[in-house]
Amino acid sequence: MHRIDMRFNGEGGQAVVLFAAGLVVMCAMVGMAIDFGHVYYTRTDLQKVADAAVFAGAQDLPSQGAATTSANNYVASNGSAGTTATVTIQQTYSANDTIAVTATRHVDFTFLKVIGMSGKDVSASAKARIGYYVGGAGLLPWGFVASNDSNSTLLQNPCYLGNDAFGVPQFKQNQSCTIKYGAGSSSGGDFGALSLGGSGGSIYRDNITHGSTLPFKVGDQVDSETGNVQGPTGQGISDRFALTAPSTCPGNARSQVLLTNADGSVSIRPGCESSPRIGLIPVVDKIQNPQKSTIKGFAYVYLSGSAGNGGQTQVNVEFVKFVTAIPGGVYRGTTGTGSSMVMLIQ
Repeated sequence: MHRIDMRFNGEGGQAVVLFAAGLVVMCAMVGMAIDFGHVYYTRTDLQKVADAAVFAGAQDLPSQGAATTSANNYVASNGSAGTTATVTIQQTYSANDTIAVTATRHVDFTFLKVIGMSGKDVSASAKARIGYYVGGAGLLPWGFVASNDSNSTLLQNPCYLGNDAFGVPQFKQNQSCTIKYGAGSSSGGDFGALSLGGSGGSIYRDNITHGSTLPFKVGDQVDSETGNVQGPTGQGISDRFALTAPSTCPGNARSQVLLTNADGSVSIRPGCESSPRIGLIPVVDKIQNPQKSTIKGFAYVYLSGSAGNGGQTQVNVEFVKFVTAIPGGVYRGTTGTGSSMVMLIQ
């Protein structure tokens, strides 16, 4: 009986030792999981910061100084304590058309310190390139005239702000502009409508609803529609406004589709790029039927609606900043002509 007691006591001691050893291993594994989990969380957070920072900086390209400042300011304002950034301006197709941001933060370990690991520097990088849209399909059949000459007898555009240093048309923001005029308010019988892919009410109406099926590019010459096309205008607007917002956008109202940035500029809320209220309109040199209009670039607009009754039907829009690449669109570097976009390339 005494021998049996000794045997059980010995096995009990071994069990205690094994349990203690297992507990140590288990604690070590839990500790590693917590510390490495902190690293993973930090890297995920830094990736979001880096992605957003390159978008913020890219909108100021090709200005190297302004882009660098914007990216650094975003990291400083939105990164957690201890986050630093390295910003570089590069060339992909043209000078200063690419920005790269690396966001870094130090993670202090809690459990891994027992094996001599005090912490780790965690980083995440992103790169974006700016370009100008120079052609594609899906255009709305109106002309955003690049002229605001009070002495002209031709159709004018009160939102036109002149050209930048690269010859790219610029437009005022936070202002409603009439681009399709009703009867009695035109110039020389012109109303602002363009013939994109053929004349006729049905094509014109479908171009309003879905955008042109044919692609157009900078330098192309297009005809203007003859007459007021009042009926197809109202029908096309109604058809387009009946389309639902994409699932990634909270709705089609201006406050749901557009964002006001810190500098006062207006851009499209991410996820609302395909809202039926957003349209791409050719910027033309003039509308003077029967002369052709030359496409100088493109403008992104928010469709605020049509107004008036009978022959007074008109279309009002608001120029907005667009920073997302259009599927099927053609882009080139920062010295191009057209509306700018930012594409995340890394």
